[in-house]
Amino acid sequence: MKTGVAGVLLLAVLLMVGGGTVFGALGDLVFERQEGGQVGSGSIQPAVFPHWVHRARYRCYVCHPAIFEMELGSTEITMEKIRAGELCGKCHNGRIAFNVEFQTCARCHKKLEE
Repeated sequence: MKTGVAGVLLLAVLLMVGGGTVFGALGDLVFERQEGGQVGSGSIQPAVFPHWVHRARYRCYVCHPAIFEMELGSTEITMEKIRAGELCGKCHNGRIAFNVEFQTCARCHKKLEE
């Protein structure tokens, strides 16, 4: 049992670290970038949120509903809010987790395999 859990976590970490084409793992949330009113119209890749990697480390109430509503799409997520220390930026601040900056874009924004 422990080997299976470790394997799943390793796969999730590998998906987070790479900057190339990825397959979204079961439980990942994919956020298409919306530019000019059209989803996926820009050159920025969608953000892939590895929910279960986070869930393995933190309990649900750390994020829900204090930071994010439970319903997908009910919380407006913008880079401006994240950089201001809101939403993902509450933890991705360089102290708790990696900082959100140009050098780390590919940790979240990935090209998905179609």
